Amino acid sequence: MRFLNALRSGNGTGPRFALLVALVVAAGATTLDVVLSSFHNIRSDSSEEPLKGAFGCMLAAGIDPSSADADNINAITSRMKLFDQCIGAQPTSYEGVIGTLVLFAVAAAIYWLLPVWRNRPHRLVPVEAVDADGALRAELAALCERAMIRSRVRFRVDPRRMTAGACVFGRAGSYTVSLHAGLLARRGVDPEGFRAVVLHELAHLHQRDVDYAYAGTALWRAFVLGALVPQFALVAYLVVLVLTGTESPFWNGGKLFFAQIVFGLFLAALVHLARADLLRRRELQADLQAVTWGAHPAGWYQPERPGRVPSRLRRATALLRTHPDWAERRLALADPERSARITMVEMFLTGASAALLAGLAAAVQAVPYGTSIWITVVLAAAVPCSVLGLRVVRSRRSRHGRAESGAFVGLWFGLGLMTGDYVVSNLHRSDWLLPEPLYLLAFLFIAAVPVVWWSQSLNLALGLPTRGRRWTAAAVCVLTTVVLLWDGLQWWRLGGERIALGAGDVNAALETYYKQVVPGDWSPFSFDLRVLSVGMAMLTPLFNEALTIGAAALLWLTPLVLMLTQRVRAGVRLRRTLLWGVAGGLLSWGALAVALAALHAHGPVGRPERAGPFFLVSTWWTIVVAVAAPAVTAAVVAAVSRRHWMPRALIAGQVAQLMAYAAAFLFYSADGCLGPLNNATHTCGWNASNGTEHARRVIVLTLADTVLAVACAALVGAAAAWAVRTVRGRPTDVPAWPAPSLSALRRPALLGTGLLLALSVPALLLTGVTSPRVTVSADEFMQSRAQPQRQQPVRSPEQRARMRSWQAWAWMYHGGNERSQRIRHALERLTRLLGDGQQQGAQPDWDAYRRICAAVDSTVADAGQYFPVPLADLQKEWASALSTMRQGTRRCVTVTGTPAAGQDSTQARNATALALSVQQIVTGAVDWQKASVHIRDVAGGGELPSP
Repeated sequence: MRFLNALRSGNGTGPRFALLVALVVAAGATTLDVVLSSFHNIRSDSSEEPLKGAFGCMLAAGIDPSSADADNINAITSRMKLFDQCIGAQPTSYEGVIGTLVLFAVAAAIYWLLPVWRNRPHRLVPVEAVDADGALRAELAALCERAMIRSRVRFRVDPRRMTAGACVFGRAGSYTVSLHAGLLARRGVDPEGFRAVVLHELAHLHQRDVDYAYAGTALWRAFVLGALVPQFALVAYLVVLVLTGTESPFWNGGKLFFAQIVFGLFLAALVHLARADLLRRRELQADLQAVTWGAHPAGWYQPERPGRVPSRLRRATALLRTHPDWAERRLALADPERSARITMVEMFLTGASAALLAGLAAAVQAVPYGTSIWITVVLAAAVPCSVLGLRVVRSRRSRHGRAESGAFVGLWFGLGLMTGDYVVSNLHRSDWLLPEPLYLLAFLFIAAVPVVWWSQSLNLALGLPTRGRRWTAAAVCVLTTVVLLWDGLQWWRLGGERIALGAGDVNAALETYYKQVVPGDWSPFSFDLRVLSVGMAMLTPLFNEALTIGAAALLWLTPLVLMLTQRVRAGVRLRRTLLWGVAGGLLSWGALAVALAALHAHGPVGRPERAGPFFLVSTWWTIVVAVAAPAVTAAVVAAVSRRHWMPRALIAGQVAQLMAYAAAFLFYSADGCLGPLNNATHTCGWNASNGTEHARRVIVLTLADTVLAVACAALVGAAAAWAVRTVRGRPTDVPAWPAPSLSALRRPALLGTGLLLALSVPALLLTGVTSPRVTVSADEFMQSRAQPQRQQPVRSPEQRARMRSWQAWAWMYHGGNERSQRIRHALERLTRLLGDGQQQGAQPDWDAYRRICAAVDSTVADAGQYFPVPLADLQKEWASALSTMRQGTRRCVTVTGTPAAGQDSTQARNATALALSVQQIVTGAVDWQKASVHIRDVAGGGELPSP
């Protein structure tokens, strides 16, 4: 119960302690998992046991620890379902989780024993020993009564400390206040200063700060002992192995050591920053509480003690210190709201811990990825929603409260996500730097857009007339914020990360894919094809996600409803927002006309030629207009708005988006009557089906993505406006919220309802239009596109031989051997049938041949769908043998499918064709046997057991 009361304390240390615990859990489990898995991989030089786990699945899929990241990603995505099945079939390892539980047990022991160590009898003396007349004890009891301390408190004196200070320590229910000897001397000359120091320490007890401080210290020491020491011990062990001449293909030069060291230092910095932020905040809150109880503020006007650290370096390292300096304390007393503000460090730590939790959840095989990512998103969204929400509520209640936009909070949150993801991913990547590092900036939008939307939408929700409506609106805003954050992280996982790693369009594979799907002359559209390939990689990850479509609708519909149901207008200028939206819609009409005119002037003349690449390119530029025009509109609206700029930009963008869809429908329905804007035909006439089909293609890909692009563009527009105001010396703060006036005019209900229906009904209808979606799975798409040529890493002959052996062994163990056994059994059945037919000398048993040939064909096809052999020379031999067998089995099934009974000449021809097909199967089987022997030889020889 005491712990729950501590968490509910309103001074902000409770959420910070929860953040520290989350960081220790994520960092400890991730570190221990990395350490233990690394030791397993180190032992792989003398044992194949690590190849039976997840590392073996990676090798079987074609991953090479020393190859480029783009090559490894393409190797996995080419058989994503098989890779997921292989990973899911591995035994779940709880070593990291168990190690984290042990770490917390050590922290609990430290928390319990640390006060006992500090309260040693020979170090501290009872206060009675220095208080002969009892005046000191009486004054301390009066101060405890003023501070409403109900816990058991013992006062001790530290005779060796001559400073005029004190400290408090202990554990829940039993606390000790240690008074320095210098403080007792100060009591005689400065009683107010003495009382201020004691009240400050009692404030720590009142606010449960002692529990937080000692629990945080215990967690830090346990983390160093149980996580960081093993981490750096691993690095030292790796250095020793390399210096002793260990040859292993798993090593990747200095990258492995660098990644391990940076990862350990990053975790240490994160946990220390969280602990330091927690301890600094508790000091400032204790100062405020002591002044509230009557302590004189003059006691805080103390000079800084001279030290060896220069002042500039001291200011630079302020975030690493656990105690604020006197200047910071005085600022907090002068402005109590200062200590209640959201610190950028807090949001950075929240984002970094969320990235660590995502990595931890991905490593826990017992938790499905869909569940784990939701756990991460909910925990990551809890801090900005709660802390920033409390800030927004306080600003609305304050007469002079400033509107909280949440932009800087979201940007620091995104910076933490970006830093955490980059550092953690370095442990699993081969390249030193990302091939496309600018895509990491997407994390700023992934985090800032939900935070800004939550802050400004909650401001609107607080303006509703009744408490029930406010709670309902706040709940909808929370759910939308969580889903929006999930959308961003899901987009990064499905598309953004792949593009950042250089695997978005390796060797123009997407361009090759589009040329295969849409045959024709692509030479006039080389630039358009490059833009199309890049743009589709950005749009496709989330275009058919139901949650994304729902969140996109709520992004603009929720603020619109809130604006229409406000008690008073209170600064909500909806009419101007709609006019900006109409202007953006007209911009989309003009942009689409310009695009069609340019395509018409440079496109082919004949109608058949316009049905191929030309029509796809024209559709693509329509998609570009449907996304770009609303985004530009949103950026302008956000730049010219000082309050509610995110909701206003979303509403204006939605108006422009609907008008862009109308333009696509009208332009393609009236195709042939538009002169220089004609697209596919020169015959004038109204063709609504053509316009509907074309608009549907555009809507399918842009219905949700355009709203998300609008939100990101609004953030860019607001940032640009802020930068301009800063350069020109104008105020950049958001104006205070206007006080509601009872005489303010209410918005007509009929007008608001009509506006809501005019915007929401078309959007819902468009959602229904896009329901018959044609989706292609990741496996089908990656298998259909041209595979890039892999660059072979530079290795010594011994390393090459070891890696070839590893990959072949893992490929056989994780499914290759099992599929080889199936093929062998099917061929044995065919061999027995051939032997029976030769002994009988009669006509072939057509049904038996058809069943067995179909069985062989099925097993061979299944083997062909398995991971390609990771070694190019063996894969060529393996694939050629399977192809030969499949040609024979398909011919056998065709010949035996419809034999002409009773016609001797036809049966004779069929028998001859059957013999030829069987001969082809036998030829392929011989080649397959040779390929299998070669693979087994590379893997080490002998039969390999299946998992």
